[in-house]
Amino acid sequence: MHTTHSDGSGQVADVEAAAAAVGLDFVIVTDHNSLAAKPSEGYGRTGVLTVVGTEISNRGGHLLAVGLPQLTYRFSGDARDSLRDLAELGSVSFAAHPESGREDLRWQDWDLPGSWGVEILNGDSQRRAAGWAGGLAALARYPLNSDYALLRLLRRPAALDRWDGLLSRRHATGITGADAHGTLRRTVSAALPFPTYEAVFRIAQNYVLLERPFTGNVTQDTAALVAALTRGRLYVGIGALAPADRFFFLAERAGEQWTMGDEVPAAGPLRLRAGGALPATARLTLLRDGVVVTAGERVIDQRVDEPGVYRVEAHLDGWDVPWIVSNPIYVLTQTDRARRRAAAALPGPVVVGATAELERFDTSSRFTAVSDPSTTLDPRFIDPGTGPDGSSAARIAFQLGVPTADHPSPFASLGSYEPRDLSGRNGLVFSVRSDVPYRFWVQVRDLNPTEPEGANTWQASVRSSTEWRNVTVPFERLRNVIDDADGTLDLAETQAILFLVDTGAVPPGTDGTIWIDDLRVY
Repeated sequence: MHTTHSDGSGQVADVEAAAAAVGLDFVIVTDHNSLAAKPSEGYGRTGVLTVVGTEISNRGGHLLAVGLPQLTYRFSGDARDSLRDLAELGSVSFAAHPESGREDLRWQDWDLPGSWGVEILNGDSQRRAAGWAGGLAALARYPLNSDYALLRLLRRPAALDRWDGLLSRRHATGITGADAHGTLRRTVSAALPFPTYEAVFRIAQNYVLLERPFTGNVTQDTAALVAALTRGRLYVGIGALAPADRFFFLAERAGEQWTMGDEVPAAGPLRLRAGGALPATARLTLLRDGVVVTAGERVIDQRVDEPGVYRVEAHLDGWDVPWIVSNPIYVLTQTDRARRRAAAALPGPVVVGATAELERFDTSSRFTAVSDPSTTLDPRFIDPGTGPDGSSAARIAFQLGVPTADHPSPFASLGSYEPRDLSGRNGLVFSVRSDVPYRFWVQVRDLNPTEPEGANTWQASVRSSTEWRNVTVPFERLRNVIDDADGTLDLAETQAILFLVDTGAVPPGTDGTIWIDDLRVY
């Protein structure tokens, strides 16, 4: 859900109060591209655990990220970059509102590698799918019965089919997202106080199965929650339809027992059981690889012999939307397990062959240090004795400015403005380290007389760390800084190569140092 740190209407304290009123144990704040609520993380006066993550805007859709610290850099807008960053941070991520009624919010990158999960139910998407007629009906019902008004907007989520497609290839945790803003925003300046945080929180919840109850220790409890989300140890329930906190889904064999998110060796017959303290009208459906295996009233007790991805849905009479959706139990052969591990892995680094030197950054250099007037940048960028082999390296020692009307785009850069013919080459290779982790841009500019500056700018984001590492940037990764620009990078007409730090890479006012050495082309 969102607060005033992005497009929400309430403070974190308002979110916590609403969560406490509904009886939630935890709440996850995911403001857009912001961790500004981090100081509010923990147990406040309400006793609700507040975990602060973020909703990352990427070109292929939005990613929810949970379990990450305050960062010294910004995410690049490339989902693959984001997943690499989150993996190193030990975070868990989910495709947000994947089937949104707004195409620009819909998840596009279903083939994205990595182990991200999916919001199988999203409150905002359900409200958008209802259209104007459904929205007006909900608005009329809301003062009389807010639960019923919001429940009548719900339909079977289209994201369930997408989720089954992902599950056929790899593990993927399914969650619900309230996507609460505290208002219904129609324009930038106009919003209706509908639906409130509390009203949205009452509708659907994530029921997380922890190894132990929360202890009151923020660090330990947050880690336990993130671990459970990562494993898929939870189910989604629409608590406003009926209490959903007593559901179970288990696999049993020879005295052993497994639950949601677990892997079970495919080594003979298995008993799958689902049930709990459920209403008399509850109907359970067991699915294998998205296909119905069996169904029953209130209870599933089924012997299965085939490997597959098994999950359960519970339905109540009169409602198209599932009341409960479990995460899967994975019954896998060793071959299945290896295949799924490979599908969840991020691609390894690019392996390059022979390279040609472009710049060693020794006593002299064809590069120049340039910044805007609001940014402090040391012009003495050759730094003796700091390279990975003890030789010189280039240094971007900067204090980034804060945007103002006079200087709206602070930046610090190290660039070579020498025309080059790089045709036949595949990319750049260089070494980098920094005082703390950052992201910065590698830019290549090619000749374009129709542009005001006579060139197009193509860029990719690179993350540095406190240890020297080699970085490969394939030219095919570079994107035009103008999103809807036509054409391709003309390597034969390369006009400049730059390393750039700006407010799209790090926060304004950042004071730091990035070292770069041994720039080569392959």
